[in-house]
This record gives sequence, C-alpha cells and structure tokens, in this order.
Amino acid sequence: MNGDRMSLRDDVFAAVFRGEEGLLVELCRTYADAIVEQFDEWARVPEEYRADQRLVAQWGQALVTVAEVMQILGHSQPMERLAPRGTAHPFSKLRYLMHRAQQKHEDGEFAASSAVLHELLAEMAGWQGPSADDLRAKTYGMLGANSVRLDAIPEAVRYTERALQCCIETGDREGQWIYAENLEAVYTAQEIRLATPLGRRLMRYRERISYAQDLSDTRRYVASNDVLCELLDESDGAEADEEVGKRYLGKIYGLLGLNHFRLGALPEARRFTERALAECHLRGDLVGERIYAANLQGIR
Repeated sequence: MNGDRMSLRDDVFAAVFRGEEGLLVELCRTYADAIVEQFDEWARVPEEYRADQRLVAQWGQALVTVAEVMQILGHSQPMERLAPRGTAHPFSKLRYLMHRAQQKHEDGEFAASSAVLHELLAEMAGWQGPSADDLRAKTYGMLGANSVRLDAIPEAVRYTERALQCCIETGDREGQWIYAENLEAVYTAQEIRLATPLGRRLMRYRERISYAQDLSDTRRYVASNDVLCELLDESDGAEADEEVGKRYLGKIYGLLGLNHFRLGALPEARRFTERALAECHLRGDLVGERIYAANLQGIR
C-alpha cells in the first residue's frame, strides 16, 4: 500500500516537473480523494532532498502547483494545508501582483505597472516550475510593453529578449512566437525612432500593408492586390529591401490569397495561401500557421 502511495506522489510530481499540465489535471481529477488524504505526507520534503536548497524549493513549488490544480477541481484542503489560518500562500501574492500590474498597464500607468512588476520579480527569486516559469516570462514581457509606451526602447529590447529566452528554455512555442513578434516590433520601433534608412523602409512597408488591408476591407480587392504586388516587387529588388520585405511576406501572401478567394480566383487563392503558410512555418509563426491552414481548408 505504501508503494502505491509513493507511486501516486511520484507520478503527480513528475507531471509537474515535466510541465505536462494535461496529465497533471487528469491525475488530480482521478485520484483526488487519495491526494487529499496523502497531501500531509507529500508536504514533508524527502530526506534526500533536504541538503539541497534548490531541490527543497522545487519540491515546495510543485506542492503549490498541485494544490492550485486541486483547488480548481473543487478540493481546497491541499491549499489550506499550505496556507494555514487563511494566510495567503506566497504564490497567491505573485498572482495578485501580476493582476495589479496588468490593471495599471491598462489604465495607462506604465511606470507604476513596471514598479509592481519589479516587486513581483523580487518575490519570485528562487521560484521554479511551470507556473513560475510562465509568470516570469509574462512579467518580462509586460515590462517590455511598458518600456515601449514609456519610449524606453533599449529597456524594451532587453526585457522582451528576456521573455523570449524564458519561453525558449521552457519549450513554450506559443510564447516564443508572441515574444519574437513583440521583439521584432520593438526593433522596428527602435529603427523608426532613430530615423535610420531601415526604419524608413519598415515604416513604408507597414503603411502600405495597412493601406492594402483597408482596400480589401472595402472590397477593392484588385486595388489591394496591386499594392501588395508592388511590395513583392520591391522585396525582390535591392538586398536591403529584400531583408525588410521578408518580415512581412506571410502577411502579404496571406492577404493576396484572401483577395483572390473573394474574387473567385481559387487557383491563385490556393497558391498564395500556401505561400503564406510556408512563410509562417519558416518564421515559427504559430498563429499565422493556424489562420492560413484554416483558410486553405476553406479554399479546398
């Protein structure tokens, strides 16, 4: 029986450490009564871990993750075990700080939001595990967004790079795409702010694509295609322009595909949408891949 108890604990903690959230939820749902019964035992750090503070911290963070999942599933006892007498557990404070930072960001108080985020990072020192990793990436990402609004572009680059690195280290592909896109936007803002030749070309591409989108939205599909084809011709020209154009090829091909679809030119719509999908795949653009894969299914 004791072997079974240890096996359940090991399976649950392994799911936490590997970041397998779906498996963790399923284990907690299936064995909820046993987890509630055994949680006091689990809360005692194994003797072989006690000499290593890093392992002790990991164990404690895993307990928090399990307790949070159990609470979501309607079993509050594990969280109450970790937070006796109603005292909020430290991870609850982290979530509260993130909520405050988000509110201040939405209210346009970007400096105040960043101050809260720095407090959050200080509170998170030493925390590891899936929940902490996700929150840390979001913290750096919001610091980057605040810095952009405060026109502190070098800081925006630094924080957004940290957010991206967090996602790379944890294998968070969705986060990698989000922060890679954000970082590209920050780089673009930096080039535009410095009025470099690259910045001017980037601004022109963004303005022309926006204009092409407006034309498409008002059903002027042929005119929209003319603008987009002009951009494609430019990207095939000078090497510098090609470098700029590559950043937007997915969007250009995607809108060309949509315009041709609405014009009833299905072979062209299919060809351009396939090109858009290929560009998004090359750039790791997960959202673009989903959009253009769905569009392609509609064309077929």
